[in-house]
Amino acid sequence: MIQIFNSWQFNIFAALVLSLGFNQGYKLVAGKSSDDGALTIILQLIAGLSVLVLAPLFKFTFAREPKVYLLFLLAVCFYTINDRLQTTIRKHLEVSVVMILSQLFNVFVVVIGLLIFREPLVWLRLLGAGLILGANVYLFYQRGQFDFNRYFVFAIIANLALAIAVSTDIGLSRLFNLPLYIAVTLIFPPVLIKLSERIPLKDIWQEYQRANKKWLCFTAVSWGLMIFFFLRAFLFGPITLLVPLWSTSVLLNVLVAFLWFRERDELRKKIIAALMVMGGIYLTIAS
Repeated sequence: MIQIFNSWQFNIFAALVLSLGFNQGYKLVAGKSSDDGALTIILQLIAGLSVLVLAPLFKFTFAREPKVYLLFLLAVCFYTINDRLQTTIRKHLEVSVVMILSQLFNVFVVVIGLLIFREPLVWLRLLGAGLILGANVYLFYQRGQFDFNRYFVFAIIANLALAIAVSTDIGLSRLFNLPLYIAVTLIFPPVLIKLSERIPLKDIWQEYQRANKKWLCFTAVSWGLMIFFFLRAFLFGPITLLVPLWSTSVLLNVLVAFLWFRERDELRKKIIAALMVMGGIYLTIAS
């Protein structure tokens, strides 16, 4: 049993299943939210606590170099920007559209690698990033014009923030107790959101009271565990295999959203865009 739990196959499969619950559930609870900031706080607190209970099952380890904690705090700030915007984005855009837009993160990672980390210019990687970008252009180009709105801009900002965060804390999770590390990245952002938006505690409580508590908790727990199993998969398997497998979550969520939320508009275009994204992600990793 322990061998199965410590296999990349089990962990990536669990992450994919939880991805479906998280993305579909997020749309359900965000769609009925009256205070996006308060909802984000509630979701992240529950998600963080759901992972924190797993911490005693793993060895407690901590980084010794102070710069690690500075990088971690910087990353958390950018995670906060992404997490807060995601609630508003998911409230107003279809699940399938959000999933395809979210892969712009990979384009920004490639750009950051070239400009900041001076990574070598690899044409396959650029082609992959171009394919992901092309998938989004293809999705939003309708009747001779681009169908953009402010939520598309929010998605660009969110994905840029996420790319900066991931580029900043890359590899840091290996230096800590994994559940504790994930819990902090989920619990600390609500503090920043509450302070920056000055959300009273009574507003957070009222949002919780109005929400469908069953779906709220399901979405939050799925969020925390999805990150946990996703990161654990990389402890046991090669990135060149796991990232392409994880990219299938885009297509899977498009199909589930079609069945669950009846997202039937431009379904063929969404499926083609999802396949383009999967191909682009493979090229960025295979290179």
